[in-house]
Order: sequence, then structure tokens, then C-alpha cells
Amino acid sequence: MKCSVCENPTTKRCIRCHTTYYCGSSCQKKDYSNHVLDCPSKYADILVKNVFDNVIPTNWAVRYEYGFRNCLDPIDESMLLGLYIGLIKIIGCNSSRLHSWWKSGNLPFHIKNAYDKSGYTSEYYKWFLKNEHVLQGLRKYEGTKSDNDLVNKLYEIAKPYLSEHDQKVPIETLPESKRIVFIFYTTMLSGRIPRIEELNWIEFGFCSCKFDDDYLGEMEERRLGDLYRELIIQKGCKVDEFHDAYISGSLLDLLKKKCNSNDCDWLSERKIEIKKHNQPAKSVYDLKQYVLGESVSLQRSVTEDYGFKNCRTEVEKENLKNIYRKLIKSPKFEPRDLYEACLEGKTYHYVRSILPNETLNANIFKNLYIF
Repeated sequence: MKCSVCENPTTKRCIRCHTTYYCGSSCQKKDYSNHVLDCPSKYADILVKNVFDNVIPTNWAVRYEYGFRNCLDPIDESMLLGLYIGLIKIIGCNSSRLHSWWKSGNLPFHIKNAYDKSGYTSEYYKWFLKNEHVLQGLRKYEGTKSDNDLVNKLYEIAKPYLSEHDQKVPIETLPESKRIVFIFYTTMLSGRIPRIEELNWIEFGFCSCKFDDDYLGEMEERRLGDLYRELIIQKGCKVDEFHDAYISGSLLDLLKKKCNSNDCDWLSERKIEIKKHNQPAKSVYDLKQYVLGESVSLQRSVTEDYGFKNCRTEVEKENLKNIYRKLIKSPKFEPRDLYEACLEGKTYHYVRSILPNETLNANIFKNLYIF
């Protein structure tokens, strides 16, 4: 990861939110006035913000402390979010009360009590009554220690897919490309899809899926995830075979060869792109990751290709980010079309064609390297 201030490589991160990276105390102090606005004193504040934004939490601590890590299926994550939406938006529970319930160690009891007293019920609450286990035994997020506990659990799930030799050696001794594949297996086998902020969201083609108008905009990404699970679980694809295809850039061919023909036709129709290891991603996918993700660093390619280099103030930069967010969420948006427009120096014209009613500054969208 990169320091959010100087962009130097670092593995250190804010001990409170665990999402923003700094190379040292100097850069952390420089960013304090900005970061304090995004780094609340309790994780319930972040959860409440996610609820009002209608997005499943991506903050590691929120997911750990409020049950999302215990969901083995994306649908269950959606149901849990719906439970919190009812609790916060309709019943009126605030972050302080939610935090105190969590701190008491009996969050499920208090949620049931709040719903029963209010008389409000929903499909999400009915789901919860059958799945209370996702909110049982919740503990404080302790950064690396908590992450390691989860990693160890996921490791045991994915370990049988490794070769006999690789099962006997530490994961960190495997080649980088195989470690990437193994992490991807843990994600698929736990019923999830990579989050936008993760490397594997780009590495394995989720970035090329269209943002849908369904509840979370992830319908196509989930469909791609189901295809991978069919390949891995139903067809028994081991890590070595998957890794060979990843290295050679033939993962799409592997999916088409072994999976359901109708879904494979969808791969071609939607022009899903899966790159090979160490192949640079198209800058449009870095743009999508920056615009749709949380606490994602602005990559140099995005800065230079999509107008952020032309922004004179942070306000202009944030306004441009919001424009691209609206663009990407538009049903008419196609990432490859934006990428081609960028290469031809026609980014402004493309954005204007999709968002005709937006106030746009043509000079902002100029690519300084195209004449």
C-alpha cells in the first residue's frame, strides 16, 4: 500500500480506522485535519454512515465488530445491512446506542428488543431471527491480530485446493502470483466476492463488470463470482491449474471450457476482461476503484488520464470524482468506451454524452499528454 500523503510504500496504517496508510508520524500529523473527519471514535459511526449511503461496509473493523465477516454469502450481507437500515433509519437507533449494545456483548438481544418494542417487522428481521449466529460472539477489532485469526480460518478452508507440496510449506514462501490466487480462493470459498478496494477486484475481472441498477450495483460481479465458484467447487479446479491459467492469461478460456455454456456466453456478451499476472490494468479500472471504493489512493495513471491533474483545489478534485461516480453508475456507461475516449483525447465528449445535464468544465478533462 501507499502512504496517503507522500505515496511512499508502507504497511503502517491508522490504528483507529485501519484503512488509511501512513509511512510515519510526520505524514500522519500533516493529514490529521482531513483524516479526523473520516476517522470516527467508534465504528458504529461508520456503520451508520454506510446505512444512509445504502452500502455494505468495507471497513475491516466495522465488518468484524458488526457481523458482516460472519456472513458466508453476499445475500446474507445484504440481509444484515437491511436489518441495520430498519434499526437505524426506521426505528431510530443512533450510533451511540448501537455502540453501547455492541460493547455490552449482547447485540442480538438489544436488536430484537428494539424491533419488538417498535412493532416494526420486515423480511430482514425475519431473516435475522433465523440467523442470529452472525451477531453472536462479536469481539473488538484488534488490527493485525484479528486479521490473522480470520486469515487462519480461511486458510483451512482453501488448503485442500493446494498441491500436497504447497500444503506443507508456509504460504508466504509461495511465489507472489500463487499467493494472489490462494487469497482469491479463500474469498470464493467463503461465499464472497472481492471488495472494490482489493487487488483481486481488478486482477480477476470484477472491475470490468457493469455497475447494475440492483440494490448494491453488484449483480454482474456476483454472477462472475458464481462462475468462479462453479469452476473451483463444482468442477474441482485446484490452485495449480488456476494459477497456470492466471500466469498465461487464459483464465477466460478456462472458465469457458469448464463452466455452464449459458454463463460463458454472458462472459463474451459483456466483454468481461481478466488480465494475466503482471499485465498492467487499463487506467479506467483504476478510476473505477478510486471513485467507487473507500480510502483508495489516487493512482498516477488516473491523475494524468482523467483530469485530476488539472484540478487546482481539493474541491475541484472532489467534484470531478463525483462526476465520475455518476458516470459509472449510469446504465449507459461502458468502461471500455471511456478508455477509448481517453486515448483519443475525447473524455469530455464522452462524459457529456452520458451526463448531458451536468455542469462540466471541458478544460478539466484535457489529457495533457495528447495533442
